[in-house]
Amino acid sequence: MVQRFMAGVRRLLPSRGLLVLAAWLLVALHCLGRPELEGRSLPAAFRVFSPARFKEILDYRTVTSRTYQGLPLAHLNEKVRGSILESLVRRLDQQLHPGSVIRDAVDGQCVNGVRRGRSRLSYGWLRDDVRVQCKSSQITWNKSHAHFIVCFHEVKLNVDEEAPAAFDELLLALYTPRGIFMFRHDLKFGLSRMGINTAVTGSSIVVSSRSGETNWSTALDVILQKLDVSGCERLDFVNLDDKMLLKLAHVGDDCSMQQAYLGLPLSDLSSKARGDCIARLVRSIDSVLHPSCTVDDAAGCDWIRGQDRVECKSSQLCWAKTQRLWRFIFHGVKIQARGIREEAVFDDLPLALYTPKGIYVYRHDQGLGLATHGVRTQIEGHVIQIYGPSGVEDWRSALDAVLAKLDAGTNGCQRLAFVPLRRMM
Repeated sequence: MVQRFMAGVRRLLPSRGLLVLAAWLLVALHCLGRPELEGRSLPAAFRVFSPARFKEILDYRTVTSRTYQGLPLAHLNEKVRGSILESLVRRLDQQLHPGSVIRDAVDGQCVNGVRRGRSRLSYGWLRDDVRVQCKSSQITWNKSHAHFIVCFHEVKLNVDEEAPAAFDELLLALYTPRGIFMFRHDLKFGLSRMGINTAVTGSSIVVSSRSGETNWSTALDVILQKLDVSGCERLDFVNLDDKMLLKLAHVGDDCSMQQAYLGLPLSDLSSKARGDCIARLVRSIDSVLHPSCTVDDAAGCDWIRGQDRVECKSSQLCWAKTQRLWRFIFHGVKIQARGIREEAVFDDLPLALYTPKGIYVYRHDQGLGLATHGVRTQIEGHVIQIYGPSGVEDWRSALDAVLAKLDAGTNGCQRLAFVPLRRMM
């Protein structure tokens, strides 16, 4: 390893200067100080980029993130926050029905016969014999239509009148800078079908403010008024400093995943907004790595490099509580597959791994970790799943194991670049 590093120094000094040398030195010293990496060499051709080069991208904040900045729950990702809000609504439901018995939902099976996990249950809990489903959303800025909206996703209503409904009652939790509003939905208001996706992913419930209204408080008043005059019923309101909410939020704060990303660039963005920022960053890196190629916008993929269609997928290193492991899952990978898709929508597939250390960029070989996604595969595409070791709670060790899989000579993946987001540990 040392000999390879010194050879790199001799090659780099005449032509690239001290900045590139410093980057190589950081990586080399980082690896030499890690016993678990001894005997494993890093890919020879990958580049280390200073985060300062992408300052505009990494400093980007959406209108929504600025609106919620510093508020309770705002620093949590959508999944953790949604779980907290569901727990809150369940407790409020018990308070509103003191004589009822609240029980966990019965597992049941997915359409493919596999037993449903907790996150895939068709309803949240039983209140006596009533199957209650809870959906949560926050008020967000819709840039395309220049207004604030609330959107509750994957509401799986009965689309076939002869089939039994998945739930009996739908409760909505609306997370706002003012507090949390709880509604009972009438199963009609604001419903938006998702075309052919509806049967698989469900409908959405969308309520919007007036176009051009940039003040979130005024927009929220409009949205609440629309809900109040509909067939929906406002059931409760919880301040953001409510003791019960803060106690539930404290559990989320204790999550090792939240601690790992605390204060990191892009960590307070939604998954979609962060994915858009990372795609911009990878596109910039792609231009540097292919200086002789023109990089242009394209329909059907993220960009065109020369004659190649490039599709960038990003994922965050996340802790899977049920499986007790760290993992990356890249969604919407539309490869060629018999009976599903005649041809891939891309020629090159860079993967961006968003981690507490920084962003790793790989060229994927369209094979490693590739898996179907149940009935969603035909519409949404395949997924790429790369797991850390089961039972290993330390994200650093898990990340090393994941990178070892990607760097292994048994696959065609290639590490292209790394952007450190904090001092190397």
